[in-house]
Amino acid sequence: MIIRSRSPVRISFGGGGTDVSPYCDEKGGCVVSAAINKYSYATLIPRNDSEIHIESWNFLKKLRFTSIDQIQYNNELDLLKAAIKRLNTTRMGLDIFLRSDVPPKSGLGSSAAAFAALIGLFNHIRADKMTPYEIAELAYKIEREELKIAGGRQDQYTTVFGGLNFIEFGNGWVKVTPLKLRKDYLLELEKNLVLVYVGERPESDVIRNYITGDIIANQVKGVVEKKETVIEALDKTKEIALEMKKTLLSGDFIRFGELLHESWVEKKKFSPMITNKRIDDLYDLARKYGALGGKLTGAGGGGFMLFFCAPNTEQIVAHELEKVGAIPLHFTFDFEGLQTWEVNYLTGTVFT
Repeated sequence: MIIRSRSPVRISFGGGGTDVSPYCDEKGGCVVSAAINKYSYATLIPRNDSEIHIESWNFLKKLRFTSIDQIQYNNELDLLKAAIKRLNTTRMGLDIFLRSDVPPKSGLGSSAAAFAALIGLFNHIRADKMTPYEIAELAYKIEREELKIAGGRQDQYTTVFGGLNFIEFGNGWVKVTPLKLRKDYLLELEKNLVLVYVGERPESDVIRNYITGDIIANQVKGVVEKKETVIEALDKTKEIALEMKKTLLSGDFIRFGELLHESWVEKKKFSPMITNKRIDDLYDLARKYGALGGKLTGAGGGGFMLFFCAPNTEQIVAHELEKVGAIPLHFTFDFEGLQTWEVNYLTGTVFT
């Protein structure tokens, strides 16, 4: 028996940063985000021995262990190792294969999607199935608390639940509310959004989490020290997310685009490392040709940028950005979230 899973990556519209402790614990946070039809895929094949084989196509890594006891954290696919150590309670031998539709360090929550896909494999064979909330929270706790990787909660919940959601965060609780837009509103939103890849964050982000970690650390430090500019920016970001929810439900997309711009202005106040000259130049170029607003989709420094464009300018914005090296990525929304299934055949050998 072969078990497969997929879990979608996400784009974030507003509220990012307010899902990071201690701000959300003290003042409550909320985000508006959407899963899209780009996925992290995972496959689990049981072995007849105790060996654990892991292959990650996107990171070009192949790891082999004689047993689960041999697995140690060393900055090589530690998220995947952590899930196996936590969830492989029967200590069975496994072949695990993973790949993603988007590159690492994309700012689309690809690590959370890969992690959720892997958890989904083990959940599929459990007798006592975890709920979507339990899967998302487990993904959060292992990534943030056990492995000490900086970040918030929105990535884990968006990938597991799928859809376009308003997600609220408090001290020890999360609530996911699907935004049920009219079909024509949803189509209009998809049409006018432009997503472009602007380049990797620095390599150290993957190896040691320095860049993203430093960005989040700056934000957390500002909250802990009650730094007025950081607190006010987070408060404003939360207000914008609340208004974004209303504009999406009412179909007021011009105002939505303006709010996306306001959100980007506030986001840059969280840390001086969020943007750089290239990102600012791309943002200004997109605005020049029709984007009403935009933002980086992740913590900062690189990855993907998202823009909402005035009607019938999206193709112009995408073209102009492509001329200077950005790579457009077409997408639609995903409303299924984490999915798992079984197959009873193997069309090719994953491990040799």
